[in-house]
Amino acid sequence: MRAFYLFRGDARDAFAERPADQDVGGGCLRFSEPDRVDLDLVHDLLRATAAASGPVA
Repeated sequence: MRAFYLFRGDARDAFAERPADQDVGGGCLRFSEPDRVDLDLVHDLLRATAAASGPVA
């Protein structure tokens, strides 16, 4: 199992409806096969994380 640990919980919550077929945890996106990762979702999560300020939620 591999994972991205790159985004904030509040960013994840903002896109809660999108990762229906993705394994999303606290601040990570877990995957077993790289070709199954929704790269558009990763992009949006990273942008939301970069734009956020304040304590991590």
